Amino acid sequence: MDHLSKISFPYYQSHNTNVSLNKLFFTSNDDSETIRISLAEDKSVGEIDHQGSKGQTPTNYIENIQADEKLKYPLLFKIDPKLNKFKLHISIRPTLGFRNRNLLIVKSIGIDNVSTMRSLASDTIGSNVDVSKLLCSSLPIEDNLLEFQKLIINDSFDTAAMSGKKISVSLWDHDPNSDEYSYLLHFSVWIDKLPPKELKENTSKSFPVKQEATSFSLGDFRRQFSFSIEDGPEFRKQLNSLEDSVPTMRGNYLSLIEDFRVLESSVRRLSTSKTKIIEGVNRLISSNSHLIDAFGFKREFQYAFSRLFDPFEKNMNFFLGQVCDSKALTKIMENIPLPHLETTSQSELLQIKKQFELDSKEYYAWMNKYLANEKERPDSKLLTKRKKFELSKFDYLNQLSKMCNNQYVNNLAERLFKFVNLPYSESHPKLLNYKMFTDSTNLIQTNYQIYLFALTRFNSEKLKLRQKIEACQTNEELTNLIRHNNLNHTGSTSSGSGDKDIDEFMVTKENFDLIFSDIHPPIESHSSDTEISGILFALSGPKSSSWHKEWVVLKDGQLTEYSDWRKGKSPISDPIEIALSSVKAVNYSKRQYCFEILTSSGAKHVFQAFDNDDRNKWVKALHNAGQLVDTKRLEKRFGSIHKKGKKHLGKVLTDFASKPIIPGDGHDRSVSPVSIISKDPLPEKSYLDMVRSIPDSDNNICVDCRSTESVEWVSINTLICMCVNCASCHRNIGSHISKVRSLTLDNFSNETEMLLKFVNNRFVNSFMEENLSSPRIQADSDHEKRLHFIRNKYYKKKYAVVLPDVNNLLIKSVQQIEVQGVIKAILCGADVNSKIQIKSANTEETTVVSIFEYSLRKFIEVDTGSIQKKYFILSELLVLNGCTNLGDFRKSNTGLSQEAHDYWKHKNTVLNGSS
Repeated sequence: MDHLSKISFPYYQSHNTNVSLNKLFFTSNDDSETIRISLAEDKSVGEIDHQGSKGQTPTNYIENIQADEKLKYPLLFKIDPKLNKFKLHISIRPTLGFRNRNLLIVKSIGIDNVSTMRSLASDTIGSNVDVSKLLCSSLPIEDNLLEFQKLIINDSFDTAAMSGKKISVSLWDHDPNSDEYSYLLHFSVWIDKLPPKELKENTSKSFPVKQEATSFSLGDFRRQFSFSIEDGPEFRKQLNSLEDSVPTMRGNYLSLIEDFRVLESSVRRLSTSKTKIIEGVNRLISSNSHLIDAFGFKREFQYAFSRLFDPFEKNMNFFLGQVCDSKALTKIMENIPLPHLETTSQSELLQIKKQFELDSKEYYAWMNKYLANEKERPDSKLLTKRKKFELSKFDYLNQLSKMCNNQYVNNLAERLFKFVNLPYSESHPKLLNYKMFTDSTNLIQTNYQIYLFALTRFNSEKLKLRQKIEACQTNEELTNLIRHNNLNHTGSTSSGSGDKDIDEFMVTKENFDLIFSDIHPPIESHSSDTEISGILFALSGPKSSSWHKEWVVLKDGQLTEYSDWRKGKSPISDPIEIALSSVKAVNYSKRQYCFEILTSSGAKHVFQAFDNDDRNKWVKALHNAGQLVDTKRLEKRFGSIHKKGKKHLGKVLTDFASKPIIPGDGHDRSVSPVSIISKDPLPEKSYLDMVRSIPDSDNNICVDCRSTESVEWVSINTLICMCVNCASCHRNIGSHISKVRSLTLDNFSNETEMLLKFVNNRFVNSFMEENLSSPRIQADSDHEKRLHFIRNKYYKKKYAVVLPDVNNLLIKSVQQIEVQGVIKAILCGADVNSKIQIKSANTEETTVVSIFEYSLRKFIEVDTGSIQKKYFILSELLVLNGCTNLGDFRKSNTGLSQEAHDYWKHKNTVLNGSS
């Protein structure tokens, strides 16, 4: 550690501060060079690292000749002016009223005294100061966590203005209501001189040097342009927040309007005072000497004195007249209602709010009666009621949102965006280039332009969403629209890491459409989902017949019930451990769409969803969550030894009403292949003839439209064959749903060739069309009807049988090497990426492996006469249907053959690009 660094960084902070500096980074625009200064606990320099393009670079210092603290800090760090971006790594602790204040970063030249810095903190246009302001309301920290939280603040300094000078950077807490400034901390560094050529280039620009625009991620924009009307605590919280913000917003606009009026009045008084001073001076000179008057002094003084004021007056008149006038602000304020003001907007908002509250109360009361009716339930009536309620939610949220998103606000924002990018005139360097102000295309740049594009698209998408709600033809369509519309970016509890990665994409003018696009289209049967939340009706108790609404959350393998469904903050009881419970879909008394959770202690919880589709989502998510066994948490809650009233945890884990299959438990060996003795596993004939020759398969008839013409196409992952017209529709719904191949044109090899022996239309239709009630498509059906039917059948799985124990079926079928059982489980929603427990062949120890890892122990072995070849068709079927959890056999390879390793290596290379 260089001892000079300890006496080269003047750093001070206030006593009992709520903000403290931890690290300081200076970087170049291309990040090729970095200076990192780390502070120790006593806030002295603990470490300094200067990395250049060629590696470690020596640190430079300069004498601190202006310092009040000269004795303590006789030197200063010398910073290359090209490193004009800096990052403040701070710790900040929220205080009362924190969100209503601002955080100011003041960069001043040659100032060491705190009181002098204070006077500069409010000076945003002084030649010796540059002030950056952060709204505390936008800082990404937890309000309720009253302890220090780490935060990184990005800022920059003006290279040309601060070249060859000592700068002091200070942080201030500013309360805009009282206009009070509270000192937080400050430090000083020396900015080295720019070479003369670069200094000239930087200072010759018609407007100040600006920091390179920072890119913002897709997630940032999606959070800004989000419009979710799915009912629950988040939606109600959003409504309450907007309602509470009304008085504050009006107050802010009233204050701003008054300030602008004062400014306009001051400019007028300034102009009047200027004229009076000119006249007064001229009278004074004329009375003293007619000769001076004859020199032309009056004219020259008027010109010289006016030159001091004219640019300011013209720029201010332009700003007040063209950019931000009080009339525009008044129009904005008139669109923000206040309860005691009888305005048109106020009465409209009150009317919409009352209608929303009435519709909400009536809808849930009607739903309670509707769900309790054992007779046939008319879907059309339910759809009408739901549409009315969804539109009521939309209208109220939209009306509240108009406070900060209407034509007056957006027009003002556009003018301000143009103003901040408006350069000065080349012919009159002190006057703004007023003519350029009308050119919004070239003037508004980078993030401001993207924001306006996105705002316009956002308002258009909102209008489309309302139209789509009105146009919905079924309850299922309406449910999917509300849950998966392209403005619902508030975040799903079941979002995977892939969605988080997508949110990190940087938004540009070319790709801003991604904000309103579904990168991963929602698949109706997310078989891997283990988290879900929503409003459910719940039975009050085993001896009670009353039902009530609850907010129910399934997360991390636990189900939590909240009685306050509007807030979701008051749990009814301890969370239910799903791993220790059994779940099944039931009809309870007169109520349909119910499911039952039976805990290990014998407690029964009965819930009712709003429709069958919603019930299926809950049941599947609960079964998937049951595979998540948090042993440490369970040991902590239930103990690991026998106690009175408690079971041993190992006993509890297997005490299900329907026990999970644990391969390797003594009934299953680590490897149990099926041997097919055949000199020629696939005889010398065409794939088409071979598939059609499979007994009791109906493979000569299209699986969907029953056509017998051109039935020459196979879906290799669903093991069905179809006609050319239906094959086109299968391709349309996506290869992640159906992978179509030609039986006459394509080649098949290894596992895919072997899978052709299991293609069976009759078998797949037996469960994929079990709930088909509407007329099926025919051979002469048009493309639109054909596509609608196939999407419902394979994508939405609308006609498929519901298998509550679908994951157990998958495990059992893999265990017994039943290809038809595996395909049934997968097509009915089994999780192909699930993990299971297996026992060692020689010990009682269990290991958690992926279903893919386990499938490699279940191969088909074919005797070709010269060699015995292993086919991993179950593993192939899992991969074809989206399995990506291949495991790592370099770490876990017990009991696997060399062929299994070779197969795994090939698949891992194909999926991940590595071996």
